[in-house]
Amino acid sequence: MTDLTEPTISLPGTVKFYERHLFVCTGHTEWPERIELGGGFLQALAEMMGLYAAEMPLKVKMTACDDPGLTDNGYDILVFPDMVRYVGVETADLETLVRDHLVGNKLSERLRHEPLAGQHVFVCVHGRRDERCGQCGPPLFRRLTAELSKRELADRVTVRRTSHVGGHAFAGNVLIYPGGDWYGYVTPEDIPRLVEDHLIDGVIVRDLWRGRMGMVIGN
Repeated sequence: MTDLTEPTISLPGTVKFYERHLFVCTGHTEWPERIELGGGFLQALAEMMGLYAAEMPLKVKMTACDDPGLTDNGYDILVFPDMVRYVGVETADLETLVRDHLVGNKLSERLRHEPLAGQHVFVCVHGRRDERCGQCGPPLFRRLTAELSKRELADRVTVRRTSHVGGHAFAGNVLIYPGGDWYGYVTPEDIPRLVEDHLIDGVIVRDLWRGRMGMVIGN
């Protein structure tokens, strides 16, 4: 049985460097162990990104989330820190997306897109990848949803469940955009503090903070 007790690793500096994050809206949480190798749209996107990786000006990360998307066709893709949602992206559109946005570093006018607003919280629940995330994530998602509803913040803050983000050992893992701050070892009891300090007051919760998108923390 995996030990889910006391944390043993210092958190700051445990986020691998990246500068842009894509979340593919799959509408479910039953992802393969490794989404980039599980076939279908997710693998196709990962392969297209790999094909053009050397030409991308920013280091890009890809994750799946449980958002159902806005249409019945294709997949929506959320892009941070760009705060944009591509709608109904088909496999045939992937080269356009990668070449225009990830390589060209600008919105693709050839694909339907709309701006994102507010704050966006992502909780790793990917139990098929690691049981710690599968055990720790769902209670965090439920507590976040309840806390935001209680404080009448649900229209300003969106919470989604995600596939593996990196760092099973730090479960529960919570990411907050557009700033791109990562929190680890989060428990349901920490949620009111994250909501009050980070989401409302904009203050980093230092004892749970793993790092931030685009930041390198010294050795």
